[in-house]
Amino acid sequence: MKRGMFWRALLGAALGLTLCAAHAAGKDSLVGNWDLDVGKSTFGGRAAPKSGHVSVTAVKGGAMKAVVDYQYASGTIHYEYTGKADGNDAPVTGNTYFDSVTVIQPDKHTLIRTERRGGKVVGITTIEVSKDGKTMTGMGKGTLPDGRQFSGSTVWMRAKK
Repeated sequence: MKRGMFWRALLGAALGLTLCAAHAAGKDSLVGNWDLDVGKSTFGGRAAPKSGHVSVTAVKGGAMKAVVDYQYASGTIHYEYTGKADGNDAPVTGNTYFDSVTVIQPDKHTLIRTERRGGKVVGITTIEVSKDGKTMTGMGKGTLPDGRQFSGSTVWMRAKK
């Protein structure tokens, strides 16, 4: 994965765990499929993906599983994780820039996710869920492995499939 894809992957992962956390908090309508609206998202001067998709399913114990896929001109990014909005670490597989996350939910429309690599915080993403449940916006910032700072936002729309 190229460095420039890190924060996009971070924001996509944020959406996935946000959906997981929202379901765990009783928001079943957020389970399903979400597509990235590239035109409404900002990528901090870096190349935007061609597309992005997140699929969220409920699993036992109130947790959710998120599968995140991005398509870039240079290739595909795919990663997965399962978690709750309980502030405990959840492992992330397939993402080379962060290996665990914690999620908290300060109110019914907002989630805050902290991304870690080797126990060190490398990013924070805040997700705001629209009241109608059709749109989610992820706003993330953090530090890339080379020390550069990043920030950006992604807008996701509920997918029909």
